[in-house]
Amino acid sequence: MQEDFPDGVKAFYDAGTLACVALDAVIGPQVFLSGFPLAGSDPEQGQQFLLDHAAEHGNCLLYTPDDSLSLTDLGVLLRSQQVGATRLTRPLFVKEEWLESHYFRDHLPLEGCSG
Repeated sequence: MQEDFPDGVKAFYDAGTLACVALDAVIGPQVFLSGFPLAGSDPEQGQQFLLDHAAEHGNCLLYTPDDSLSLTDLGVLLRSQQVGATRLTRPLFVKEEWLESHYFRDHLPLEGCSG
């Protein structure tokens, strides 16, 4: 089940329990990790930030088939979103079981995906 909010936030549920929150790159609320803006940044800078953060804090990294990067122990998955002629970062906050699942991890966010 998916629930859309007017402020660029999408919530996804698994058996009635919140499983993922996806923020829009442009209109979604801005969130920061150690001072870095996760929404609306350059994807290359976002990935480099996550790599540096993982090296400094010992986070577990995971690449997805679309070259997105996740800090699995924090439940942060950094996707990119096409905005006009450019791509911007789009953060997702995902429960551990979904990050461990190839299906969910590789299809998040689930818009337009048959499950």
